[in-house]
Amino acid sequence: MRIDTIKIENFRGFSAPTLFAVTEPTFTPQCEFRFDKQFNVIVGDNGTGKTALLDALAVGLGSLFLGFDEIESRGIRKDEVRLARFEYGETINVEPQYPVEITCTGLVHGHQINWTRTLENPSGRTTRQGATEIFEISRNLQHAVRSGEPVNLPLLAYYGTGRLWLQKKDRNLEPTKPASRTVGYLDCLDPASNEKRLLRWLKTMEIIQLQQGRPVGLLEAVKQAVVSSVEMWHSMFYDISQDELIITATDGRQLPFRMLSDGVRNMLAMVADIAYRAAVLNPQHNIEAARSTSGVVLIDEIDLHLHPKWQRQVVEDLRRTFPRIQFIATTHSPFIVQSLRPGELINLDQVRSAEYADRSIEDIAEQVMEVVLPQRSERYQEMMTAAKEYYHILQQGKQAHPHQLEALKRRLDELTPFSDNIAYHAFLEMEREAAGLGKERP
Repeated sequence: MRIDTIKIENFRGFSAPTLFAVTEPTFTPQCEFRFDKQFNVIVGDNGTGKTALLDALAVGLGSLFLGFDEIESRGIRKDEVRLARFEYGETINVEPQYPVEITCTGLVHGHQINWTRTLENPSGRTTRQGATEIFEISRNLQHAVRSGEPVNLPLLAYYGTGRLWLQKKDRNLEPTKPASRTVGYLDCLDPASNEKRLLRWLKTMEIIQLQQGRPVGLLEAVKQAVVSSVEMWHSMFYDISQDELIITATDGRQLPFRMLSDGVRNMLAMVADIAYRAAVLNPQHNIEAARSTSGVVLIDEIDLHLHPKWQRQVVEDLRRTFPRIQFIATTHSPFIVQSLRPGELINLDQVRSAEYADRSIEDIAEQVMEVVLPQRSERYQEMMTAAKEYYHILQQGKQAHPHQLEALKRRLDELTPFSDNIAYHAFLEMEREAAGLGKERP
């Protein structure tokens, strides 16, 4: 499965549809987006709609479950309807805007199709009339699974910013029982995580491996995916005696999963969850499940808790580990942007995305993310501005009339640059006295 375009109307902050493409001009707000086949990263200031775009994609992707009996599709929620603001003199009203409409085009199980989900009014439900093709495909997939056919199921997953602490309730870590392949879709488009379900599956596979006395291909697929994408870790295994997941570093250290840093645990859990879902959905691929499964993965703030060194390589790590997965992620990190290839950046702040391939971090921060003078800190820039004005007033003081001197003195007291350099302060005091403007007031 792959998403090529999405058009959004009246969803969250998106209003009337306009055309947007990475390589073409557009109008603001951007309501139609085109995506690269493998990796896409969305950037933009807070409030520009990065997470809203991922949520709209989740609605589109959730249409795949319309034909599955026990998996709920992701509909448009009432709190996702765009609110328009109207002013009547001193009175302000907000009105929900209908219809809310999300239209996708893409590849679904070998078919190039388009589909639409719509919410017509406050009392209605998300319609499926515009999604008949994807409904038929999903119904056929459901039938194939129930018939035991080795059909390839697309992987779908959404990892929100709260994925470390928003956990689904699961009271124990008892081994899992045999179930349908479609359990790989449970909660897949919920930004909250279900870490315990993953750990239960790992525990079960480890027990099976011990009983059989030989490696289990699906378990090895997950372990290989983790090692491939998290280079500092040599291996992982579920320790039955300690009843917890153990990670072995390349230097030989062993740590329980729960004791890892937030950045490592976040990345490891996400990669393991993607690989786990691939193994459950497509067990016919055995040890190659992670590499052979296609699908779409949404990640909000892909750089979450990651050290800059890791931010520079996480895109390539995921690309290498899951070569058939289409990733659509958001970020605030120039290191992530620097690691992309042409056509993989969607910038919600600009009409046309600036060139970024092979550019410096400073250039990306300034030209793509619109950070003013990123080479210097905000404090340094404030100091420079204050110092320039300070010297300008000193020059004015030399020719000022007596009645202007008091105002200039007060302004100098406000502007005294906040440097910790004692010699610099002494120099300023001497310059000030030479200009006839007296000493700084305590």
